[in-house]
Amino acid sequence: MQTGERSTERNKVLLQYAPVANSRRLPLREAALLLLYHLRLLNWWLFLLTWLAFLATGLLTWLQLHLGGAQGAGNALGLARFVLESVSGLFAGMLASSLVVSDPSLEVSMATRQGVYSVVGWRAVLTFVLLFCCSVLYLAWSLNGGVNYANQQAPLALLLLWLAPVLLMGALGLFAALATRNAALGMLIAVLPLAGAHFLHGYLIPIAWTHPFFLPYTSWNANASDWWTNRLSLLLIALALVACNWWWLGDEERLLNDAR
Repeated sequence: MQTGERSTERNKVLLQYAPVANSRRLPLREAALLLLYHLRLLNWWLFLLTWLAFLATGLLTWLQLHLGGAQGAGNALGLARFVLESVSGLFAGMLASSLVVSDPSLEVSMATRQGVYSVVGWRAVLTFVLLFCCSVLYLAWSLNGGVNYANQQAPLALLLLWLAPVLLMGALGLFAALATRNAALGMLIAVLPLAGAHFLHGYLIPIAWTHPFFLPYTSWNANASDWWTNRLSLLLIALALVACNWWWLGDEERLLNDAR
């Protein structure tokens, strides 16, 4: 009997699986395939469109600086502020709306150890890095060309000039996509506040209480005394939307129903 028990225990030990270290890195090929999969899911043409848009606006800024004289320098400054604030925010909303909605492997992602939070976070970082690289290259190009951002020339001001609309539009795009269960509709809802602010700026700027919530505030009122209040207000709204998105992503049953 003791011999049988010992052999049984020995067999149990042999059948046990050794734990795999969580810190094991993905092979280079698998990491590349994973990156290509996420790019394909996030609409790779939007990433390409983002690069082309920044390239085109960079060339247009250069033309304004070198061929437009004094008026061209003013036009280049207005264009540079528009690119860093509105164009960056526009692409943030467009890209963030497709982070999780219409994902065919959403159920599989939820079953993994990392869960949906890790997948969405990884894609959000990928989108953020793309926009950041494009914006930094454009900013360096414009500063080297002679664009003077005046009151927004300090590093912190330049960061908030870009970060506030990007974070707000990105959070709004994801929130609208989750709420409507449609990435394209979420993208449209995220774009509407920005487009409406540009078209109605003549009516909204004279109204003081709209200043903290005005998205393209730098483009139309760059030297305002309440510019910092506007940036901080937009960041607070963005953080509130991020918290809502975090809570929404935790409702796995609803996400699966949306995917079906």
